[in-house]
Amino acid sequence: MARRPAPAALVAAGLLVLAAASCTGGGETSASSTQPTDEAPAASTTLRDDLPVVGGTLRLGVGRLESLDPADASPESVSSAIAADLLFDGLTEVRAGDAAARPALAARWDTADRGRTWRFTLRPDARFSDGSALTATDVERSIERVVREGVASLSGSRLEALLGYDDFVAGTTADLAGVRVADASTLEVQLEVPLATLPELLASPTFGVVSGLALDATNPSFAEAPSVTSGPFRFASRDGDVIRLVRTTDGDAYLDGVDLHQHDDLATAYDTFAAGGLDWSLVPPSRVDAAAEDHGVDGFVPFQAELFFGFNLAQPEFADVRFRQAIMAAVDREAVVNAVYFGIARPLSVLIPEGVPGHDARRCGDGCAYDPPRAEQLLESAFPTGTVPTVYIDYDDGVDEAAVAGIIEENLEAVGIPATLRPHPAGAFGAFLTQGQGALVRLGWVAVAPTGDAYLAPLFASGSPDNVTGLADPSVDELLAAATAAVAPRERERLLGEAESAILALAPVVPLAQFQILSVAGDAVHDLDLAINGTFDPDAVWLSP
Repeated sequence: MARRPAPAALVAAGLLVLAAASCTGGGETSASSTQPTDEAPAASTTLRDDLPVVGGTLRLGVGRLESLDPADASPESVSSAIAADLLFDGLTEVRAGDAAARPALAARWDTADRGRTWRFTLRPDARFSDGSALTATDVERSIERVVREGVASLSGSRLEALLGYDDFVAGTTADLAGVRVADASTLEVQLEVPLATLPELLASPTFGVVSGLALDATNPSFAEAPSVTSGPFRFASRDGDVIRLVRTTDGDAYLDGVDLHQHDDLATAYDTFAAGGLDWSLVPPSRVDAAAEDHGVDGFVPFQAELFFGFNLAQPEFADVRFRQAIMAAVDREAVVNAVYFGIARPLSVLIPEGVPGHDARRCGDGCAYDPPRAEQLLESAFPTGTVPTVYIDYDDGVDEAAVAGIIEENLEAVGIPATLRPHPAGAFGAFLTQGQGALVRLGWVAVAPTGDAYLAPLFASGSPDNVTGLADPSVDELLAAATAAVAPRERERLLGEAESAILALAPVVPLAQFQILSVAGDAVHDLDLAINGTFDPDAVWLSP
């Protein structure tokens, strides 16, 4: 394994359940009410059930929000993503079911050099909530403040292809060379290598545009109560654990407002929802069956986090691909999910997860299936003398982590692979990864963009700082490079599919699970469709009277 700073997306594998299952919560019971709002958009007020109605306040149960600054939003937290998305727009957006980015603050964009150079043109009417003009300079500063965090920001680190990224993060230059203001309404972005999915990446709530003037003002409470926003709603007030948002003056939302009810206990949030005190809530794992029976499963959707175990390909015992394939065939991922993550995750046998364009659960075929007889055949072929190396299973110590490792140990022993558990203190696991001494290592991945390349290129391209397995295959590199430069979506998906198949055949990892967002909505809530990052289209949601 390469020696490098431990990436947050990988080191946080043990926190993925927290991100997917308890990242939002509820608040105190309160009667639904209409908050003071700006002028409502034109829409029908008919009582027909199939037409949107203007008005009402949507009460959402969310977790404790440490900050309302979009730069602080974490891709691991549905709560922070929802809050940032309601208050701040980015250049682009990706909603549930979208195969590509759509315009948000940017009216249009174009690219040259097969995705190496981009030009974003802002909407003529782009304004902040206070009525001030939103300019390309504001966008530039918003991107720079995220990138400046380096590997401390998962979203910022995904822009490492920007021209001048390393110097800017290191502080040796004050300006980010790859982001340049052409004029008040035009931003130019230049990359070291092509990235055809840049518009999808910039749709992350973390890249919400903030007002430069608001940041410059002496306002230490910006993260707590942002005075100026760029999204469909603006901050109105705080009332205990409730953060009240109201529609902006020129907003297109049907809703008058959104109340974010913060809560530390997901079970209590669900109880509040069941009692009628919330319009939407997450579901604790212990109530999944009851929630599905009472409210359906429309709110049970894939989350952008996945769990897998990776081989340290620098270790001699893993040099034979047949041994790695045997281990993959020996692991019963359904048993892992049912025993440890029942209700909050789904078994995953591929790399591009459900909810991402290009996902194909059949791509690995029988090669990734749980098949102990095949595992034994592969072992016999790889080790004809019967001397099978011991596999050390490295993981960050915790109850769930130990349970998963224990099942894998049993699976391996059952087909004749000696296995030894090797737990590590959670706080020291990241440092352990950087030392390159792991064997079969528990890892997790959270992508920032809902694109196939976001799940393949960082983890499996030769030399990538997040490629902790050490996979280096010229054919895979060629496919990934071609895919990241393919502007046409169908061509990109084809190339990524070929790359995923090639990677799975090399078996550098054992895919295990994809986490879910489990949520319920009241009968009065319409068109609240969750994307893979937990956000929804705030302009589409409406409440029946």
